[in-house]
Amino acid sequence: MKAVLFALLSALVWGTAPLIFKLGLRGEIPPLVGIFFHNLTAAVFALISILILRESVNYPLRDIAIISFGGFVSGFLGLLLYYKAIKVGDVSVVAPIVASSPLWASVFAFVLLGENFTLMKIVGTVLVVAGVALITLSR
Repeated sequence: MKAVLFALLSALVWGTAPLIFKLGLRGEIPPLVGIFFHNLTAAVFALISILILRESVNYPLRDIAIISFGGFVSGFLGLLLYYKAIKVGDVSVVAPIVASSPLWASVFAFVLLGENFTLMKIVGTVLVVAGVALITLSR
């Protein structure tokens, strides 16, 4: 139940982010500079939180490398493409398309992690794809 609550809160927070990004990117800031300030702010707040909570930073190098690669993929490449889409497109079209990421996460989890792919997951995935298609076509 905790996982679902955290996921819903995350979705709520991330649901507001596209509006904030669009407002910032309406001006002269290019997406690459936006990513720099986005990640700098996240890093500063993470560092402050680590210091306040006295979290350890001594972890296996392999785990740190994997997390760092994920940061490169999502925090740089994904965000760069997302910012470019937000800058030139409508948030109401771009955000739902980006929200199809659970489709890819489910497929990759099935193929790469060996996770179970149930009928409900397949139906949910089809609904995600259908929703993205409808929103994209409604433009």
